Amino acid sequence: MNVHDLLDASSAHVVGFDWLARAVAPVSPYGERVFEALRPFGPGEESAAQARCDAIARCEAAMPPDRLDAIRGLLADLPDVVGALARASMGDALDDAALLELRRFCATIERIESLTAEYPERPVIFNDAIAAVGVALAPAGRDASAFYLADAFDAKLAAARALLGREQAELDAARGRESALAARALGRETIESDEFIVMRADLRGSLPAGVRAIREAPTYVLCALEYGEATLAALARRDAAATAVAEAEARVRARLSALVRERAARLDAAARGLGELDVLVAAGRYAQRYACVAPSLDAGGVLAFEGARFLPLEDELAAAGRQFVPLDLELRDAAVLTGPNMGGKSVLLQTCGFLALACALGLPVPAERARCALFDRIAWLGLGRDASIGGLLSSFAREVVELKAILERAAPRLLILVDEFARTTTPHEGKALSIALLERLRERRAVGMLATHLSGIAAAAGVRHFAVRGLRGIPHRPAVSEVAQALAALAEAMDYTIEEVGPDARPRADAIALTELLGLDGDFVAAAHRALSQ
Repeated sequence: MNVHDLLDASSAHVVGFDWLARAVAPVSPYGERVFEALRPFGPGEESAAQARCDAIARCEAAMPPDRLDAIRGLLADLPDVVGALARASMGDALDDAALLELRRFCATIERIESLTAEYPERPVIFNDAIAAVGVALAPAGRDASAFYLADAFDAKLAAARALLGREQAELDAARGRESALAARALGRETIESDEFIVMRADLRGSLPAGVRAIREAPTYVLCALEYGEATLAALARRDAAATAVAEAEARVRARLSALVRERAARLDAAARGLGELDVLVAAGRYAQRYACVAPSLDAGGVLAFEGARFLPLEDELAAAGRQFVPLDLELRDAAVLTGPNMGGKSVLLQTCGFLALACALGLPVPAERARCALFDRIAWLGLGRDASIGGLLSSFAREVVELKAILERAAPRLLILVDEFARTTTPHEGKALSIALLERLRERRAVGMLATHLSGIAAAAGVRHFAVRGLRGIPHRPAVSEVAQALAALAEAMDYTIEEVGPDARPRADAIALTELLGLDGDFVAAAHRALSQ
């Protein structure tokens, strides 16, 4: 799945692309090929993206989780027959391993076909070629782990093998008679193998006819039982019968390979259908697992959602026994977001990016409802990006270089998520730069949100102002001074709701409350409150 034209590697990492790609990854080599070829939908492709979202949602609704898991289990065990099809198409005779792969391929498709029968919109997989090849390879038996050219494949093969069995029996009998004669001559009951040892103390005279000395020692002679004329004739007949069996097997393999070659195009179409089904089922199972819905894809520049979740963080919180608080937002242009430290400003930006990315990929989104535009570019600026531009640049200089690249790129419909831009310069200049950035975004009619701790930016830039509600009262410091307990108390007291506020919104002191919660002494906290009031 190539998203490089939609967002750069750092932005992709921050908004959870790697997590999303793993969550919707197919399990078969057929699905992997389809998955790798996927690209994001862009502006003007809303209908196609909507169709894919809706198809995944219908798949999710039509098939229960255990059914989708069963299909994925079958897909995960499928062999990759593309190589066998290519060899057959070039006229090669397929060996037993390739024929086994094809037999498993056809049998698995029939099982998948039965599991998906209740979903009429499934990709076309089963066809006449699958049926024909499956029937042709069926005589190999029921063992899914091995392939054998059974007698049932061909009457001439069965006859050749029967003759081989008889000739082998005659050879064994002739050899047995020679062995018995030699044993009697040596005064033994039996001779166990073609090579054997005769002790000199037991040897009366010379070796009998049909027994040849291979190596002599002072106390023994290593002997070999020679083939007599009758045995040599039986051996020649047995070898001729074995050659006939090999030729008959080659004819059967050639016939089966020709059958595959004649139907290679239809078998390849089934393989492509398998890949499409694998990708569809993976996305449907993801939508079930994370309670996703099909968004409404808007041709205008809007990103609106209710009850949305940033799934990578939700997974982390669930592992720690905590819950993600769903978020609501309606963003149509550029806006400012303020709120306390640890109040979820960055998470809201990540949620915006995650939902916009999912929509671009034609995937249902983790929300109760969502309406979203398709963007030419999704860009993240500020906290969370890596320092790949260069170690000689300061963090502010890197941000400027990154912003220059974002603004110079031709992206008529841009979604930009800015997390505390210019935070490392003076507050006065940081505010001025943020206002200039918002004005530029308004000029470009970009959709964006700038998270900041600086006040007055929204009013100065003439954009909407959203804020995290913040702490509901001041939580008490835990009796035991541990950061984990303090964070739990903070999460319990924090209201992560996003609301639009006006220019007369009262400043809050949540940061000072946070310093007290994390262990700074009361005198320090009181001094901070006095300074704030002045």
